[in-house]
Amino acid sequence: MKVSVFFDGQNFYRSLQRYDESLRVDYDRLATWITQAVGGSSAIFAGAHYYVGVSADAPPLVEGFLKGLELRPGYFVKRELRVRRSGRCPACGAEYEYTTEKRVDTRLVADLIHYAAISAFDAAVLISGDDDFVPAVEAVNALGKQVWVATWSADDLSKDLRVRCFGQIHLSEGIATFRVERPRPFERVPPRMAPSRLARPPFQPASGPALERALQELQRAEARLPHVSRGYFVMRWKSHQLPPVGVEREALVQQLIGAGLAEEFEVKDAEGRNVTAIRSREPDGNVREPDGNIALPG
Repeated sequence: MKVSVFFDGQNFYRSLQRYDESLRVDYDRLATWITQAVGGSSAIFAGAHYYVGVSADAPPLVEGFLKGLELRPGYFVKRELRVRRSGRCPACGAEYEYTTEKRVDTRLVADLIHYAAISAFDAAVLISGDDDFVPAVEAVNALGKQVWVATWSADDLSKDLRVRCFGQIHLSEGIATFRVERPRPFERVPPRMAPSRLARPPFQPASGPALERALQELQRAEARLPHVSRGYFVMRWKSHQLPPVGVEREALVQQLIGAGLAEEFEVKDAEGRNVTAIRSREPDGNVREPDGNIALPG
């Protein structure tokens, strides 16, 4: 059995962050695990297709991630340029600009049906729970091929999509196989001993208005929250000054850290769980002190 995998990139990343914001994935092992979950040990991996919208001014780390992905054996990345739109804030009336994906889903649908028609696969695995793909699944079924759906959580899966697919894969069941272990971030310690107070090379200011806006937004979040979870800032913090949630914003956060404008640390949330958080840094290398009055989010 030949098995192909089709990633709705933005959907996959958002769902992964909701499931476990600290989880890092080995995409080679992920493809192998999915292939065997569908067709057993004798199944043949027939390729993985990753579809994503990318802004013209996306951080270099986004392209770095995508380049690294398509250099893996059997992976093919399909980029579509995000479209810039404008809107008006209903609360204050200010105008703002944002970007949105265009043609990503239709490209995935076209390829899914095309590859089914030429028998490039016997079974396709759709990594998305969006019911917009229901007509495409029905078309592939009519061509005599199987479509499986894979999600991190049942909450991410449309019931209409599930009942039209041949089977369902719970990605969470394979974490032990494709998880990438990363060094544990330093524990939070009293200020006089914190790593942020240790001697550092002279600070080199980062260039680019995108980093400046990201730093301002991080500081705004710090003024409102007891701590700023990295996953919350990447996936849920609402701002027209930042890239869209997901891969682009994650790359911008990584650039902030790499430029010395922010750092990652670990805290416990109200339920006692370890949370990876981020905080801004002053140009002299020290952690920025809070403004005093911290308001809990409403």
